Amino acid sequence: MIKSLFYKKSDEPLHAYLFYLCFCLMLASLPTSRYFISVAQILMGANWLAERRYREKIQRFLRNKPAVIFSLIYLVYIAGIFWTNDLTYGIGYDLKNKVPILTLTFMVASGKPLRPKRRHDLITVFLLSVLVTSVIGFFIFLSSDFINPRSISPFISHVYLSMMVVFSIFLIPWHTRQISENPRWRQLSWLASAWLLMYLLILSSMTGILCLGGVIIFLLFREIISKSPLSRKIMAVAAFAGLAAASLLLFFYVIKPLTLSINPEASELAEKTSLGNAYRHDFENQQRENGHLVYHFIAEDEIETAWNEVSQIAIDSNDHSGQPIKATVYRYLTSKGLKKDQEGISALSRQDINAIEHGIPNYLYTRWPNLLVRLHQSAWEVFEYNRTGNPSGHTFTQRLELWKASVVAFKKQPLFGWGTGEIFLAMDYGLRAINSSLDNYRMKPHNQFLVLLLMVGITGTLVIFLLYSWFLRETRATNYLLFNIFLVIMLVSMLGNNPIDAQIGLTFFVFFSLYFGIMFSATNPKETAL
Repeated sequence: MIKSLFYKKSDEPLHAYLFYLCFCLMLASLPTSRYFISVAQILMGANWLAERRYREKIQRFLRNKPAVIFSLIYLVYIAGIFWTNDLTYGIGYDLKNKVPILTLTFMVASGKPLRPKRRHDLITVFLLSVLVTSVIGFFIFLSSDFINPRSISPFISHVYLSMMVVFSIFLIPWHTRQISENPRWRQLSWLASAWLLMYLLILSSMTGILCLGGVIIFLLFREIISKSPLSRKIMAVAAFAGLAAASLLLFFYVIKPLTLSINPEASELAEKTSLGNAYRHDFENQQRENGHLVYHFIAEDEIETAWNEVSQIAIDSNDHSGQPIKATVYRYLTSKGLKKDQEGISALSRQDINAIEHGIPNYLYTRWPNLLVRLHQSAWEVFEYNRTGNPSGHTFTQRLELWKASVVAFKKQPLFGWGTGEIFLAMDYGLRAINSSLDNYRMKPHNQFLVLLLMVGITGTLVIFLLYSWFLRETRATNYLLFNIFLVIMLVSMLGNNPIDAQIGLTFFVFFSLYFGIMFSATNPKETAL
């Protein structure tokens, strides 16, 4: 099978074959390597130049109306350069990173169409790369009792890998049907999808989980409004209600420990440790863990001596996640209702100590699956943000702060935005305006829609969406269920991230837009089925 993917057909033109190989390298690199994504596109351009016949290829591109429309999106970013104050970043980063919108589209539309077999092979290469990456990530997961789920994405950001995994869950059975009628292959495809679903749950990327939820809701809603039999509609409504109920129950189960408020009696505060030492209580700090106050009942000398006896990581050092281990010790002991003294340390098991050394602050995290842990962490961040007003160090609450600042900055330049490349200046203005503690960081809003509004304003954002909608109308790409699933994944991811501003996310978006919009045949009814 692998040989057939890369073997040159006897009647296949050399440059067409090389063009296909460059695409294979790019797709294999999407889940694995930013560097080779760039290499693949450079080689693709070199092959385009070496093939010559420039006039013929330019004319072919100009005759391809959808490709011309899609390419015009890049001109919006170019236009934003004319009113930016940061030309270095605008040209050297934003325009450079978004150039695949123009170059990939041009090379796909100006070259001769790939053979149907080669088009299918491209998807096979992409899916194999995602599957191999998931297997490597799973072995990393098995290699340690305590591991940051983000490390299970071995090569690229877990955010973008999770998006590809969600898409692949649905793409595998669809693609298998295109290349084989063998029922065994169909069964294997569903097993592969089940494997990727399991891997996604282990990876516990909130972006990936939300994308999966968005796709499921889309499919159920599609079934409800379709012309399917009433029984199927009732089943879809029941599934939607069940999903909503399960989500609510899970949410309340996860946040329940955060709603507890366990306050010690005054007489208990006056007690001493079993060794006769007085406790220190920080009455100003009301941080809690599972309802207990973290900075009450602290015997610093005892805990330092006791901890250093059971761990090779000194109490004044950092844990394996790079955080001060003392804070992790305090939070973990508190989560179990233990005091921060010699008795508290003695009550910890070897597993508890290993968990603390790996930066785990709550004993519940050693019992819950990664998905529940991630949900609890996000909820805890919100509770802490409401308590302290400080979002620093927490990914979810930082997003909330950045969104607030983005709205303020957008109101300053609503019509045309701040300009391509001026995103950090806009964010700095917004963060300072709301007196945020994040104003010394170069951070984007982590929301693609806000990024567009800040860079090119309402005008540029509307033009981009109108051009893409025009592209979809001309190509009828939305006739494909798989492409609609892809769009749902992209739109959901844009709410909490800015994938179009990252090389991997942009390449993922551009390729599959071109694949279903330009490269894929709309005339074969079989190819539209899931």
